Amino acid sequence: MLPHAYRTEGHNVADAQVLQHPGGETGLNTRDVRTVLNGDDYADEVHADRRRTAEHGVTGVPSLVIDGRPPVSGVLPVADLQALLRYDPTGSHGVPIKPDRPG
Repeated sequence: MLPHAYRTEGHNVADAQVLQHPGGETGLNTRDVRTVLNGDDYADEVHADRRRTAEHGVTGVPSLVIDGRPPVSGVLPVADLQALLRYDPTGSHGVPIKPDRPG
C-alpha cells in the first residue's frame, strides 16, 4: 500500500498525515496510528535497527545480510539468492537448500 501511494500516486510517505490513511485502510485504528506517528514509543527499536544496519555495512534498501556476510542487494535474480542461501559445509550457518534441488 505504501509503495503504491509513493510510486503511483506521488504521496509523501514521510508525512504523518499521509501515513494515517493507509494505516486506517489496513484496519489499524487511525487514532492509534496518529499517536504512534507523533510519539516516540518505538524510538529505541528504530535506533537499535539503525545501529545494527550500520554495523553490517547496509547503506540502502532492500538489502540482505546473510550469515554475517557483507550486505547484498535484496533485488537479485532467484538463482543468485539461492546461491547465497546454499549450505556451505565450510562453516556457514546460512539457510540450507538441499543440494539435489535444481537451481
